[in-house]
Amino acid sequence: MVPVRRSHLRLLAPVLEPSGAPALDDHALLAGLERREPPAAAAFYDRARPIVERTLSRLLGRSDPDYEDVAQAALYELIQTLKTFRHECPLDAWLAIVTARVTYRQLRRRRLERRFFAQTPADTLPFDPAALPVPFATRQAIERVRAHLSCMNDKHSWTFLLHDACGYSLVQIAQIMDTSVSAAQTRLVRGRREIHERIGADAGLARFFDDLSEELP
Repeated sequence: MVPVRRSHLRLLAPVLEPSGAPALDDHALLAGLERREPPAAAAFYDRARPIVERTLSRLLGRSDPDYEDVAQAALYELIQTLKTFRHECPLDAWLAIVTARVTYRQLRRRRLERRFFAQTPADTLPFDPAALPVPFATRQAIERVRAHLSCMNDKHSWTFLLHDACGYSLVQIAQIMDTSVSAAQTRLVRGRREIHERIGADAGLARFFDDLSEELP
């Protein structure tokens, strides 16, 4: 199993300022929204905004030029689909899943541009981890992994990232990608196998992860 390090990203400044509205429990919040009460709308924004930002920071990256547009689209989607929330999971989890779904759709529309992953083929990037300081070697390793992922089927690479890098369950991934749980499981198996094979065939990258494994307790 290839070790995967989670990136620590700072949240982007809020799209709007927090309203300062008092916190409401889930049932009162949803009931207020159904009645179109302004205080409930403000409370919902305060509840959803940090979850939207956190999810986008993990999946899209705070420096992405479309970050704010996707954040607005996610908030709009949350309002439009709120009536479909069935209390089958915590409200916060549902907010994150819907945001991830909006992000996934946005990135699929940009697939031809390959803006999410590096476009340079991994095997053309010189990489000798032993000759580089650790921070630089780590950055280059990440870029090489991204380059390999960009060459894969996007459904397989996204399932791998959502599950192994971001910690979403197969049930959540099926909701995000609008597919079945069994299909998500198949994509995960294929994605893992291919990325591991690609890393194993990349001498510099394989050496980087071997060295990293030796350093871990």
